[in-house]
Amino acid sequence: MCENSKLDLVMRNNINGDFSIVEKISELKPGAFININWNEISLMLPYSLRKDYISFTDKKWDWRYKFNKDGSPDINNPSLFELLPSGEVKAHFCQSKDKSSNL
Repeated sequence: MCENSKLDLVMRNNINGDFSIVEKISELKPGAFININWNEISLMLPYSLRKDYISFTDKKWDWRYKFNKDGSPDINNPSLFELLPSGEVKAHFCQSKDKSSNL
């Protein structure tokens, strides 16, 4: 859910073109990507290695998971950022519907 609109999300690894669905975020591999369908927008964002958070970005859109203090990803409060034509970055507020998700 982002800004009170339903968001569908699927993470996939792309090892040798198998496009396997990622069940746990700890299973992410280089070459992974995320498919997001939200607000009549369809995105396919590649996994981008970052030091301080897990990111999927195409330089216009950026889906992120921050790390908790214990080093685990905060999968219940992801962020979606959008780079607007003006150069401004707009943050979209998101929340996982399934608090028990393994992702």
